[in-house]
Amino acid sequence: MSKIFKNIAVAIITPTHTKKSFNIGLEIAKKFDAELTVIECMYKVQPKLYFFETKSDKKRAQAQLAKIKKELENWKKIALEKGVKIKTKFGLTDSISHWVVDYVKQNKIDLLIVDYPKLSMVEMTIYDDIINSIHHESHCHLLTTKQ
Repeated sequence: MSKIFKNIAVAIITPTHTKKSFNIGLEIAKKFDAELTVIECMYKVQPKLYFFETKSDKKRAQAQLAKIKKELENWKKIALEKGVKIKTKFGLTDSISHWVVDYVKQNKIDLLIVDYPKLSMVEMTIYDDIINSIHHESHCHLLTTKQ
């Protein structure tokens, strides 16, 4: 029997998220002996001055990167303890949906799992559009986890 899923990706696209999508991805990857990729994707923080990046902008960007890297290391540690092959990737981008879709296509992802926690009404509008765009453009199986 061939594997149903060889490459599974968990995309964390919201600033507030749960471990639910990661845990589901971990269990599916373990069951099918698949490779798991955890993707953290956040919007770039735009500079205060349009053409010029200030020291505070650079510090904020470094803090954002440090937070993402720490979280990805934690995901990696948990997966390795469970015996699952894992890769991590992060993206600071202007378009989360395009970045995720491009990553899925380039890396031949079979199953994409996206976390969708409870959000405010404003955030919900933004992330509904992102998830719909990913759903229509990614051409792979998509699982959306909710709380």
